[in-house]
Amino acid sequence: MNGDLLEDIYRRYYNDVYLYAYSLCRSRHKAQELTSDTFFKALLSCDRETPSMKYWLLRVCKNTFLDERRKERKRGLFPLDDLPLKADEQDPLDQILQKDAEKSLYQAILRLPEATREVLLLFYFHGFSGKQIADMTGRTPGAVRTLLYRARTQLRDLLKGDLE
Repeated sequence: MNGDLLEDIYRRYYNDVYLYAYSLCRSRHKAQELTSDTFFKALLSCDRETPSMKYWLLRVCKNTFLDERRKERKRGLFPLDDLPLKADEQDPLDQILQKDAEKSLYQAILRLPEATREVLLLFYFHGFSGKQIADMTGRTPGAVRTLLYRARTQLRDLLKGDLE
């Protein structure tokens, strides 16, 4: 792949890949590393004929994330996904999402269980169809629809609880 094509792909899809990586690992540093690894793999194996570049990049990102988790488990390390950011760290969402309503929505999404959060993000934030999400996650289209329904219900309850 030539440098101009990779640079164009990087500029066009960096935010999407970074947000997806962050939603997977919930760590600014790991998300940056995961995003970097994803684009490195794109440099090695992608070409102009790759259909649906965004879908392909997010799939590479997810597979890279899963590979890292497997390696951590083999070494006896367990991810600290549920730890909140320290008060003095700037949340990367503050840099990307400027409006308060969007921030609270995204924060509520991050509180959803991993499976429902992933499906919701892929469907609404990244614009993938139920079939594409099913292919990407290894679920059936019916399971994806069920997870989307549950995600919307849980998200509504979370947002309603925040307002009260």
